[in-house]
Amino acid sequence: MTNKILVGTWKLISWETKTSEGIILYPFGKNVIGYLSYTDKGYMSAMIMRNDCLSITISSEEFMKARTTLLKPLLLLFKWQELKTLFKYLQVATNYISYSGKYEIQGNKVLHHVEISFLPDWIGTTIERTFEITGEKLLLISPPIGGSPQYLTWQRV
Repeated sequence: MTNKILVGTWKLISWETKTSEGIILYPFGKNVIGYLSYTDKGYMSAMIMRNDCLSITISSEEFMKARTTLLKPLLLLFKWQELKTLFKYLQVATNYISYSGKYEIQGNKVLHHVEISFLPDWIGTTIERTFEITGEKLLLISPPIGGSPQYLTWQRV
């Protein structure tokens, strides 16, 4: 199978996991949003986030000031506003995933070779997904995480 079958942009329509008891869970909520792009040159990028996150009202200036303070952790003890800003940012950051790199297809599996990522520990790793394409829908299935596989359904845009 060639990489061309995945080429294009896909919009996330659901992310589910099923427990061994058959209970369906939604790791990023029922209104998850995201985009997944594959190029004909063998590169991919993925961005996923909760759609029900509340606005955290942080300006770019506030964020940069808090980020600079974070480089000197002891200062956080005395800078309540920066600590508050970082906490708001943390609330959002735990509801967002993004990564990019090269990809390849091996049978019914797509391998994402992570080169950049919001989660630095993913850099240099390979994320493997089983995939199925039905019409304009793409189903990616992860190996079990916490005992349960993850099912991400995407619609070609």
